[in-house]
Amino acid sequence: MKIILFFNPFKIDLERIKKTIYPVFKKYNIQILKILSAGSGLKEDIAESADYYVVLGGDGTVLRIAEMAAINQKPIIGINLGNLGFLNAFSQDQIEKAARDIINNKLRFSDRLAINCSISGKKYTALNDIVIQKSQPLGTIDLEVKIENHTVYSFLGDGVIVSSPTGSTGYSLSAGGPIIHPSLEVIELIPLAPHALNIRPIIVPTKKNININIKTIASGFAYVTGDGDIIHRLESGMALTVNGAEKKIKLAEQCDDDYFTLLNSKLAFGRRFE
Repeated sequence: MKIILFFNPFKIDLERIKKTIYPVFKKYNIQILKILSAGSGLKEDIAESADYYVVLGGDGTVLRIAEMAAINQKPIIGINLGNLGFLNAFSQDQIEKAARDIINNKLRFSDRLAINCSISGKKYTALNDIVIQKSQPLGTIDLEVKIENHTVYSFLGDGVIVSSPTGSTGYSLSAGGPIIHPSLEVIELIPLAPHALNIRPIIVPTKKNININIKTIASGFAYVTGDGDIIHRLESGMALTVNGAEKKIKLAEQCDDDYFTLLNSKLAFGRRFE
């Protein structure tokens, strides 16, 4: 069994990994091909030769390697060293259990929908969301959103979130979007601070092209992010297309994990407060 270890250098350093984590995987005859800071470059042959990508960090660290995992079709096994850890199958005191489950093939994997963003001839892939947002606190963006050839939105506001079901518990949840079960093949649109009472979130099929036109930007410029990373600067008159990716991202889950239990334990969803 071969893995690549990706880590968040703000959560754990390389020396600690070599002393405390590397020996655990070695004990179970799991070969570590490379230990890399998340976001570092990786040779294609090494990226393709691993069986799994093991991520040490929080949800953000998982998101940093999601595009690479999608391209190379490698499952992600998250070990949480952060706060929420919604995308991580294991906590930091379960590293040995993770190694045992890997070698004994006791992991379950959830196929997660990713979303593609095409702009200026380039394509980007995100697991959580693509966000169009203004860069300045003052002013608004005048934007138009079309699904295929049908105008769905035309409004002044701060921007718009295009989220996958996985991303529905992230930024889009904070912006008023619904929680969507990760097994569903849909994309949600959440307008950011629209200056209109009739503009509300909408859920659409993944096969539909979502075309977003930036008509005017009142102040400065705007930008588009993929899973929190800026991927392109936007000027007035620019356009981009978002749709569901064909390749899924596989996220490890423990066999006794349940999505609704996870919502309750991580987000206190549905919990009754006396």
